[in-house]
This record gives sequence, structure tokens and C-alpha cells, in this order.
Amino acid sequence: MADRSTIIAIMAIFTRSTKNAPAFDDEQAKLWTSLLKDIPDEIVMAASKQLAVENTFYPALAEVRNKCLQLMKPEYPTWPEAFKECLEYINKFSWEQKDGFSHPLIEQAYNQVGGWENLMSDDLPTVRAQFRQTYESLIFRAENEIKLLPESRIVSEKYQLEVGNLVKRLSA
Repeated sequence: MADRSTIIAIMAIFTRSTKNAPAFDDEQAKLWTSLLKDIPDEIVMAASKQLAVENTFYPALAEVRNKCLQLMKPEYPTWPEAFKECLEYINKFSWEQKDGFSHPLIEQAYNQVGGWENLMSDDLPTVRAQFRQTYESLIFRAENEIKLLPESRIVSEKYQLEVGNLVKRLSA
């Protein structure tokens, strides 16, 4: 995970390769270290080098973090690929257990749209649209989850738990 020596190294890269570089500031190094600590050193370094060759000006912390997350972003099957996989999954007629899906989000979308019962509907265009919306929504949520700082994730989970408990009490 990104440590102080890595942050100092990337600040040196930016200082030597960009315009408007601020004077080295120990407080800035502490802040960057605390806000990049959840990202592996090699990712922070690779992202910083990439930004150094792309940017003319010293990057903001947000740019560095976004570039890191861009490098770590998983590849998702496109929604047509995911939908096709669901249809192929349904068409595997076997008494044996079927193989799983190639990605957990495909399985989640499959289940959320009602599984084979809904996907075998006569209204395939509507089912396809529902699947697309569900699958793309799941990807959007997953990508937003990746962007959260660990501290933000903890606060979010705590709040969601409290809201869930409140809903249970109100509906009881």
C-alpha cells in the first residue's frame, strides 16, 4: 500500500516533469499518503508516471487517485455478452449441475431479472432491456464502490445498516 516514500517519489516525479509544481510540503506528503494508502505502491507509481507524461501541470490528488483506480478497474463483459451468456446458461439442458457464470455481476443480473422464468419470456426485447438496465446498474454501483476511500466505505455501510434497521422498525 502507498507509503510515505512512494508519495515523496511521485511528488519528485511531478516536480521535475510538470509546470507550476508547488514547493515540497511535508503536510501535503502526509495528506497524499493518507488518501492513497489503500492503493498498492506499484499502482500509485505507474499511475503517477503515466500522469507525468500526459500532464503539463502538476496534478491534483484527485487526478492521481482517479488514474490509479482506472488502472485497477476490472474488465466487465459488455451487456450483450452478459445477456448472451445468460441465454446460453438457460439453454444448457442437463441434469448435472450447470457451470456458473463468467462474472458474479452476470449472475446477479440474471437473478435480479427473475432468472430463466423471466428470460424465457415471449417478450424478448423487453426482457433484454430489463437485463441491460439491471446489469449496467450493477456495474455502475461496483465502480462507485471501488472509488470509495476505506473510511468512506465504513461510514456508508454504517449508515446503510442504520437506515435498514429504521425501515424494519417502521414496517413492523
